[in-house]
Amino acid sequence: MTDAFHKLPLMFDQQRLTADLNTILERPWLDHVNNSVHNGEWNVLPLRSVDGGLDNGAVVESDPERYQNTAYLEQCDYFQEILTSLNCTLVSARLMRLKAGGKIRRHNDNSLSFEDGCARLHIPIQTHQQVTFHINDHPIHFAVGECWYMNANYFHQVENNSPIDRVHLVIDCMVNNWLKTLFFNSGYETTAIDHPYGSAGINDDNVWQIIDQLIHLNTPTANEMAQSLQTKWQQNKRTKNT
Repeated sequence: MTDAFHKLPLMFDQQRLTADLNTILERPWLDHVNNSVHNGEWNVLPLRSVDGGLDNGAVVESDPERYQNTAYLEQCDYFQEILTSLNCTLVSARLMRLKAGGKIRRHNDNSLSFEDGCARLHIPIQTHQQVTFHINDHPIHFAVGECWYMNANYFHQVENNSPIDRVHLVIDCMVNNWLKTLFFNSGYETTAIDHPYGSAGINDDNVWQIIDQLIHLNTPTANEMAQSLQTKWQQNKRTKNT
């Protein structure tokens, strides 16, 4: 059992997923903002974004009230149906594409887990058996129409060794009683661990790399997170020296 990923008891219609994807497939995809972990093979179409903008596929704003449906989502009846069926507050929703032969190098995100109160769900729309996630060094394949939670605080990477593009619908959800029931009734087990930086994926070895990435983003939220991590690093250092 691992808290790095968990298959939820939800299943979605492959034909309807593909139909909605084809409706907006030719729209201009955005390069994923974390360009240090890919070579242009990883890109995004925003379905819910800050202020509903079509030119921003990043998730750096944590306030769900800032997120609105985009014009792309309004063209996709089934994607709207899926989002409505999730009985919790939604933050971001995106199509995320990894091109054939592409790789997403090992990295992690910050404060993005069930235990942190914001769970990231993946619904594969187009994939292949030769597409493999490694989450916390565990290999896993997500099949079309399934719904998987992944703990993005852990280090993860993806390899698309197939001849087709991999496309997932990726949704960030605020954890509430409905989502807790869905998780725990399907066998999810959480582990109560004291993380000195508030995240399973941040430690003394990588905290300054993450701080530098946040400073590079240069948004109010990212700067606040960077300052918080610096403060925690100083506190941890003093604790170890006492």
